[in-house]
Amino acid sequence: MSEEQNKRSLASLLPRRFEVPGLIGLAFAALVTAYALPIMVISKFIFFSDDYTLIGSVLGMWDEEYYFLAAVIFCFSIIFPMAKLSALLLIWYGRYEAKRRAKLLHWLGVLGKWSMLDVFIVAILVVFTQSKTLLGAEPRAGLYVFAGAIILSMVASMLVERHARRVDG
Repeated sequence: MSEEQNKRSLASLLPRRFEVPGLIGLAFAALVTAYALPIMVISKFIFFSDDYTLIGSVLGMWDEEYYFLAAVIFCFSIIFPMAKLSALLLIWYGRYEAKRRAKLLHWLGVLGKWSMLDVFIVAILVVFTQSKTLLGAEPRAGLYVFAGAIILSMVASMLVERHARRVDG
């Protein structure tokens, strides 16, 4: 086989497999939805409460000069999930040799281990604020939608890896 024939996309090798692009699309839609929904509500005293979205929280941290924390949350909560889904689409539709595809999937798997870091950070925030006597925090729909998007992307990633191993040998 010529080098050009070796470079085929997984989508062309598995034309009837619609679950991967479907999961990636669903994860992308859930991610965009999660960015707009409140992830947490913090109650102060009895009468005051504020809803926080993911993007609003990053902007608020930046305004309060918590630059490092804002950058970490921005990278791991906004940039990384979108980049991972984009990379999965490129691996699915891109024309790669088996060796190159395996290397890309390996690195995606290494980076994917950090996928749930931001959900963990929000959970720690909720526990921390619950320990304060005049503050209360409750997770909101955005956190669950975000966690669902991350889980969908993890499932899509596992499916891409399994299909790649099957067709690439």
